[in-house]
Amino acid sequence: MMIPNEINKILAIPENDKHTPIKTNEAEFIYNFLVESNIKNTLETGFAFAKSASHIIAATSSNHIVIDPFQSNYNNMGLANLKNLGFDSYVTFYDDFSHNVLPKLLEKKNKFEFIFIDGDHKFDGILVDFYYADLLLENNGYILLHDTWMRSTQLVMSFIKTSRTDYTKVETPLRNFALYKKTGDDQRNGMHFKEFYTTKSLLVHNVIYWLNNGKENFLKKIVFQLKEWLK
Repeated sequence: MMIPNEINKILAIPENDKHTPIKTNEAEFIYNFLVESNIKNTLETGFAFAKSASHIIAATSSNHIVIDPFQSNYNNMGLANLKNLGFDSYVTFYDDFSHNVLPKLLEKKNKFEFIFIDGDHKFDGILVDFYYADLLLENNGYILLHDTWMRSTQLVMSFIKTSRTDYTKVETPLRNFALYKKTGDDQRNGMHFKEFYTTKSLLVHNVIYWLNNGKENFLKKIVFQLKEWLK
C-alpha cells in the first residue's frame, strides 16, 4: 500500500475547491492513527474527492465503507481517485444518505473499529450519524468528528461530554478534529437528559463563517494575515 506522500501526488482535487477535502496534515493524522492502532474495520460518512477515504484504505489495507449521496456533485472524482490509486476494490460505496444506510448496516449486525463522521454538517445530521455510529461501534472503537469549528459540531461534542460517559475524548494535535474512544456501554435510562447547550465557540463559528463566505475585503485580508502570523 502507498504512504500519504504517494497518495497526495496522485489525488486529483480541483484548484477551485481546496476547502472541501480534509487538510493534508489531517489525512496524515488519520493514516498514522489507524496504522498505530492496527485498525481494520472502518466506515465514513462523506466522501467528496476521497482524500480521507484513500488514507484510511492505505492504512488498513481492508475494505472501507463510504456513504455519500452527493458524489455526482463532484463529478464522481472520489471514485475516480480511488480507481487511479488502485484502491477501488477496497471500497464499498453507498450512493445514499447516511440516515438511510446506517440503520441497514446495523440490521445486518455490522461492527466497526473506526468511524469518521464528515458528511451532513447540520446539527441534526451529525447527531443522527453519531447515534448510529455508536450502535455500530465496537467497544474500544473510535469515532472521529471533523470541522469542530462549526457550531453544529460543537453542540454534538457538548452532548457527548455531558451525556455519554461511555466515551472518552482522546486529545489530538489538530484543532479541527474531535476523537472519541468508546469505553463501555451506555448506562442511561429512558428518562435521562442533561442540558448540553453551550455558548462556547459561538463567536468563533460566526467569525470563521464570515471569513469564508461573501466577498473578500480589506478587513478579511487583515484577519487572514493575523492568522498566518499566529501559526
